[in-house]
Amino acid sequence: MTTTRAVGIYRALLRFYPRRFRDEYGVDMALLFEAQLRDESAGRVWARALVDFAISVPNQHLEAHVNRPSNPVIPAVFAAVSIAGLLMTGLGGSNLGMAGIGLAIAVVSGVLAVASWRRNRAITAARPASAHWWKLVAGGAGVFVATIVAVNVTGEVPEGWWLPMMFTFLAAITTTVAGLILGIARLTAHRPGHAA
Repeated sequence: MTTTRAVGIYRALLRFYPRRFRDEYGVDMALLFEAQLRDESAGRVWARALVDFAISVPNQHLEAHVNRPSNPVIPAVFAAVSIAGLLMTGLGGSNLGMAGIGLAIAVVSGVLAVASWRRNRAITAARPASAHWWKLVAGGAGVFVATIVAVNVTGEVPEGWWLPMMFTFLAAITTTVAGLILGIARLTAHRPGHAA
């Protein structure tokens, strides 16, 4: 792929950022990307750009909508997805495909969680988003229990419903773990001697 084409694709990806952010930083980001392509291998530049993209696009949209500093929700969600991927690996049992997908989800989400936490360093700060952690825990646990009850009532998972059921389990676990992470962040932020 030529540098011109790579920069064109990168500029197209910049459209996922909020307009205000794109107007202020888009040209500089594209120029930096082009300079990095001249100095480093394309694979390394794209890998770094895609990690940055996965972390910063959701964060910039949150900041654009709530007009406040970095939000601890992004690292918490990536961490929850990583934990859910590990659980999916364990639940996969002898199914190597399921275990492999779960492990891939866990590793990629774990890397993104650490990278976004290091960038923001805000997960332990007191934030309004962490005030409602219990709703995520209750909602995720409720969906998880409801799914188990539904499967036990019907006796078997109907044909064609196995994959949606697994995604429901994954979403329930992710939501519960995200709530727990936000709850822990809120508790550590309110410890005596840990005032912000």
